[in-house]
Amino acid sequence: MSSGSITISRVAKELGLSIEEAERRAIELLVRDELRKVIAEKQLILNKYKVSSFEELMDKVEAGELSDVDIHDDIVRLDYLEYREKSLRKMLKELV
Repeated sequence: MSSGSITISRVAKELGLSIEEAERRAIELLVRDELRKVIAEKQLILNKYKVSSFEELMDKVEAGELSDVDIHDDIVRLDYLEYREKSLRKMLKELV
């Protein structure tokens, strides 16, 4: 680290927090930021197909309105994003 680096202990001291509290808050902010990104990406995919959920997208596929072959990559990505969102929300509950 360079001499001008900011450390968690310096920030904690400056803010009057314990190191553990400063770390918890930093982690919470990181998780919240990642959750916002995941939700935004999910929404882009859902908007692309004019649906509001993964289930609704799959209903359109099952009804033949959309081809699963044509949208395969988006289905896989959306499924992953759903999993990621649940995981991040679980982490947030553990932090709060």
